[in-house]
Amino acid sequence: MKLIPLLLTLGFTSTTYTVLGGTVDAKAVTPLQTQDAVEGDEWWFRIAPYSWLAAMEGDVSIGRLSTPVDISMGDTLDSLDMAYMGVVEAGVGRWSAGLDVVYAKTSQDFAGGGFLFNSFRFEQKQWLLTPFIAFRAIATDRCYLDLLAGARVTLLESGLTGRLVGGGEVSAEQEVDFADPIIGLRGQVSLTDKLFIRYSGDIGGFGASSRLVWQGFCGLGVRVSENVSVAAGYRGLGMDYRKGGFTLDTVSHGPVLGLEARF
Repeated sequence: MKLIPLLLTLGFTSTTYTVLGGTVDAKAVTPLQTQDAVEGDEWWFRIAPYSWLAAMEGDVSIGRLSTPVDISMGDTLDSLDMAYMGVVEAGVGRWSAGLDVVYAKTSQDFAGGGFLFNSFRFEQKQWLLTPFIAFRAIATDRCYLDLLAGARVTLLESGLTGRLVGGGEVSAEQEVDFADPIIGLRGQVSLTDKLFIRYSGDIGGFGASSRLVWQGFCGLGVRVSENVSVAAGYRGLGMDYRKGGFTLDTVSHGPVLGLEARF
């Protein structure tokens, strides 16, 4: 799965968010939420393209071929052919709904150990779609906490080619589509009128399709204007999916840079 590791575009991860009724300082919660919106009188929308430069470790198996994967952030820059990422979300009152979208196309060569294979060639196209619903459970003048539920949908085309020590090569391909339920939380703590800490995390799978899926993010943000924020942080994402002769057991992690606009 060299999928999520190699991400480069622009915005938060799925970590921004709605508001709950009650006495809340709108500026402390989000750059564009008014008291009326917090109390449910107005809809709000956000768009957040983002970039993620991630390393990745784990194991990939397709049919008879299997290889450990160890990709540095520098390798990601070299091997990423195409990537698009972003989050869209809309909310009113305590509730919101959104979609986190990642598309990545990548190819990479790995050493084969020299016993049977000289090297491996791994190629992959992947859509990772995370629709979610959020409920604002806690809100104060300086912080908030949302509860999340949704799914992580994976659309994947993978190919693995092993180059034999004695010459020749063996290839295998796999195309899979699967979805996993997820639950999680996200929140924000304002440090000043402009600076804030934002965090999110989720876990899922539970055997529905994958044995386990998870992700986490924590970062520091700055309100550039009433409508716009930027943030930088660190994100990790793991997936353990096994079916038949196909195994995708990887962890991707690296810095994230985001731009968010609300209206």
